[in-house]
Amino acid sequence: MAVGKEEAEIVKARTDTREYRRIVLHNSLQCAASMSVSVGSFSDPQGLEGLAHFLEHMLFYASEKYPLEDSYSKYITEHGGCTNAFTSSENTNYYFDVNTDGFEEALDRFAQFFIKPLMSADATTREIKAVDSENQKNLLSDAWRMNQVLVIAFAKHIYNCKMLDISILNAI
Repeated sequence: MAVGKEEAEIVKARTDTREYRRIVLHNSLQCAASMSVSVGSFSDPQGLEGLAHFLEHMLFYASEKYPLEDSYSKYITEHGGCTNAFTSSENTNYYFDVNTDGFEEALDRFAQFFIKPLMSADATTREIKAVDSENQKNLLSDAWRMNQVLVIAFAKHIYNCKMLDISILNAI
């Protein structure tokens, strides 16, 4: 990535009214990007609890443009960065930072997860086990238990009613 006041076209959807700007740093600081998706664990359908968290894991594997599994993580590490994601009750956030020389390709690799992700059967099996393992570990946490109380209370909230069988709501 060039240093200075380089002008670059920022492509956005016709209906996108938000404003964007590109900032190019004059030093060797790292660049970062983040994507927040307005879907979290409260959006999990009845019987598929953990789906948002599972998809958080799955998106980091491969994409149609970059099909080699884990090539994104390897690229980020090779360019001095790190990457992670988290799922909260109402959002899932993906982010990375990387040295400036690797930012443009890192951003393209990152974007491809949301454009055309690949989800292999092997990765799916591994991540189902990983998410279940995290859940089993969290069952012993008081903070996690408090969160589950909120999830149960939220189940009757109008936001989530469209996803629940009404007979289940009456039983709560």
